[in-house]
Amino acid sequence: MRLWSVGRQGARVYTRGLIAKIDAQMLRFLHLGRYVEGQLHTRQVASTWRSNEVVDAGIESAWQQTIARPGVRIFDGQLCRFEAFHINHESLTIDLSRTSYRIVVGTNFLHPEYADEFGAQVMANPVGVSTGLLTRDGYLMMGRRNASVAYYPDRVHPFAGSLEVEDQIDLFGNVRRELREELSLAPAEIERVVCMGVAEDSRLRHPETIYMAWTTRSRAEVDAQVHADEHHDAWSVTANADEIFEQLRSNADLTPIARAVLLAFGRDEFGVDWFHRAFPIAIQ
Repeated sequence: MRLWSVGRQGARVYTRGLIAKIDAQMLRFLHLGRYVEGQLHTRQVASTWRSNEVVDAGIESAWQQTIARPGVRIFDGQLCRFEAFHINHESLTIDLSRTSYRIVVGTNFLHPEYADEFGAQVMANPVGVSTGLLTRDGYLMMGRRNASVAYYPDRVHPFAGSLEVEDQIDLFGNVRRELREELSLAPAEIERVVCMGVAEDSRLRHPETIYMAWTTRSRAEVDAQVHADEHHDAWSVTANADEIFEQLRSNADLTPIARAVLLAFGRDEFGVDWFHRAFPIAIQ
């Protein structure tokens, strides 16, 4: 698998020196592209997950610790595990197997070091679906997470969820469902959704499919509809090159995947020169 590929045909692979710096800080891109419905696919494959006694004990301890936290509302649901991805001309296919939220908590969330100690096969590697929202009045919006979430409380993060196991997995449908559940956005209020690629939070080893969605709602209307189950409120930035660049430079509340969404949007909207200028700033 390429560590960081940009585009589809004629994709470039960037230097391992920069990848190492990104990994040490917070973020790496597995792939950057632009995919609309009909170009993004999933395929269910056999799991390559393997465990051992140390990992099993760590998972159980982490789960008990997490469910004992006051106010945390979680259950051990079935989730999709990231296995691989494939680029074929104008399409992107993601291979998925099965994992569970208990394994996610006990590996990626609370014991990401297991990947270094025992190899990537012991990690749950749940697939996230993370979306930035562009309003009709020109604001790029995300949520500010509250204390009830399992990771990154009080930080700015895209509107997101883990990909759940279904007979037919529709990534774009999951984006719309998350926007409905977190913001009460009806299907008619979402003009379009575009997948911008796959990124990974290097600390959590958590792969995320990242998206942009365009809504007919204004910033004020979205603000008024944020559900309190997961968020304190909404966060926004004017969707222009200078404002996003400044947020990447100065806002410590942005999670790694929030930065990934801003960078991917900026690359698509403002060009690769802006992206190359912004990326080192975003990870410092």
